Amino acid sequence: STAKGAILGAVVGGAAGMIIGHQMDKQAAELKQNIPGAVVERVGEGIQVTFDSGLLFDFDSDVVRPEARTNLRNLAASLDKYPGSDLLIAGHTDSVGTDSYNLGLSERRADAAVTYLAAQGVDRSRMRARGLGETEPVMPNDTEAGRSKNRRVEVAIYASEAQRAEAKRQAGS
Repeated sequence: STAKGAILGAVVGGAAGMIIGHQMDKQAAELKQNIPGAVVERVGEGIQVTFDSGLLFDFDSDVVRPEARTNLRNLAASLDKYPGSDLLIAGHTDSVGTDSYNLGLSERRADAAVTYLAAQGVDRSRMRARGLGETEPVMPNDTEAGRSKNRRVEVAIYASEAQRAEAKRQAGS
């Protein structure tokens, strides 16, 4: 997936990777505890957080639901506590509707998540939004259960260039 690719593209490896991995382990454990309903997964030297889009948005909407704001505030608090990471926020849809409509909806949802996190104090320069429409399904779109799994927002958290350089420096000393 695009989110996992962003994480794996930032891999350092070696002793520096172990330093980053240890920090990501701590952050992932906190995220699992503080963000109910999200799937938090360690990937390489990063973290992937997957939100069912129904958790964040009403059907066919790009407005963050009031009850979802707590989860995004908790994510923002974690990002504030661990400032050395960058994020890719990827929006996904099911296959109902046209490709162009779904791509636009997924872009608007990713942008809405970035905007909300920025309003919570997360530096916009740390975040990239990307809409992927229906191009990366995790389940077949032939049932409602499958379509529901495909409507999601993924947040890839990975070491920034500065964090990778600092980890390499620490590993060398």
